[in-house]
Amino acid sequence: MHSGGRVARRLAWYWQVEVANAAVLPALVVLMTLAYGDGPGWATLVTLPPVIGLLVIGGLYWRGKLHAMQAEGGALDTVLALADRMQRPLLVLTALALVIGIGGFVFPIPGSDAANRWAALIASLLALAEYVNYYHRQLQHFDNWPDFQHLITGKGFRPAKMAVDLAVWRAARAAR
Repeated sequence: MHSGGRVARRLAWYWQVEVANAAVLPALVVLMTLAYGDGPGWATLVTLPPVIGLLVIGGLYWRGKLHAMQAEGGALDTVLALADRMQRPLLVLTALALVIGIGGFVFPIPGSDAANRWAALIASLLALAEYVNYYHRQLQHFDNWPDFQHLITGKGFRPAKMAVDLAVWRAARAAR
């Protein structure tokens, strides 16, 4: 099996789920617009790229962590460099998605029916959650018992694993 024990076994499938979600979640959002409206409009299509990008980076990060556990650290360094380069663009795209997602309920968006307004809002909120979950605080606590215990005992949200690794990577890079 994978060296690294239970954590490595979990990461072996987890990173693949994150990358798959980069395709599945947008497909579900588009299907929602087809089922309940006129199909995906520009508002929906503009709010999907940040969530897709964040899920791909997240999946690659967990893959890099798996490889680092198996003494193949190059993959983690590569994805941390990518995460570093993409943090600001993904933040800007997420903020834009939120303006469109929330704004569609305040101001009418031309060519955007109710299904597209909801789809844009859902996609923008997913992007925000993924951005926070990877770059700041770990929001996901339901897939790992120790993480869930940490949350329910009132200790709050932990720093995101990628944020911690990214800070160490940036410090090492700055020290060179």
